[in-house]
Formats: sequence, structure tokens, C-alpha cells
Amino acid sequence: MRTDDDDREYYNRRAEAEIEAASATENPAACRAHYQMAELYLERAYSDESDETAGENAAAS
Repeated sequence: MRTDDDDREYYNRRAEAEIEAASATENPAACRAHYQMAELYLERAYSDESDETAGENAAAS
């Protein structure tokens, strides 16, 4: 069974791969696309943390 940590690790690996691909290409459009994909993977990796932090901040108010 997959855990949140497994998912986070997967999304982090995918983001790293996209950043490497962005660095390796000479095509500006491809570079931009790879960075956009990396950003999406990182958002997925840390979206739960952001949601928890937002909830904690709202509860503290």
C-alpha cells in the first residue's frame, strides 16, 4: 500500500528529473515546459503540508 511519504518521494523524484531535463535542453519552449512540470510535481509533493499549515494558521487566529 502506498503512503503519503511514498507519493511525496515519487513527486520529488519526478520534479528533479524535469529540472534535469530543463537544464539539458537548448529549446526555450521545452525548458519552460520542463520547469512547469517540475513545479506541478512539487505542488503535489507538498500540497498536503500547505493544507495542514493553512489549517493550523486559521485555527490559531
